[in-house]
Amino acid sequence: MALGIVLGGCGNSAKREATSLAEAVDRFRQASGASSQAQAAAVAAVPCSDDRVCEAKRACLEAIGPTGQALALKDEVSSKLADIEAARLSPNAPEAQALPGKLDDASRLLQEGHAKMGACETKLTDLRVTYAF
Repeated sequence: MALGIVLGGCGNSAKREATSLAEAVDRFRQASGASSQAQAAAVAAVPCSDDRVCEAKRACLEAIGPTGQALALKDEVSSKLADIEAARLSPNAPEAQALPGKLDDASRLLQEGHAKMGACETKLTDLRVTYAF
């Protein structure tokens, strides 16, 4: 009987961790602008003591990392474009001249993140099936 209680407690902990991870990833997906970085940090902060949850978390962070970097670059470019439009930044300034390269980097990072998101999704689906949430 005591073994059943111990095993049941471990399953509940893993289920809580899996649920927290899935919810944190969903919040990241729905985030926009600066809040996406906070939501990425929230995914990283989800505790994992269960190997399956830790594996899913790793896969999701591998997708979220480049995606978050891409979104930050996009926000930076948008801000600099607003500065150019408001005449706070010269179109000939080095910062302005660097914008196309930053957009290229953002595009590459976004593609990388999207390519890795499939593994995250698969692992989250496995957790949902395993822990029935």
